Amino acid sequence: MKRVITYGTFDLLHYGHINLLKRAKALGDYLIVCLSTDEFNWNEKKKKCFEYP
Repeated sequence: MKRVITYGTFDLLHYGHINLLKRAKALGDYLIVCLSTDEFNWNEKKKKCFEYP
């Protein structure tokens, strides 16, 4: 069994994210998707995530 892992913010899920996940899944039998935290995005990238009302 080949496992594939990817990660992202995915705060606003869009077609680009869906395409990325489909391509990643096509590379193996099992897809693991990790989500980065708001704290990581701010501390490492200085990017503020979208907050839902």
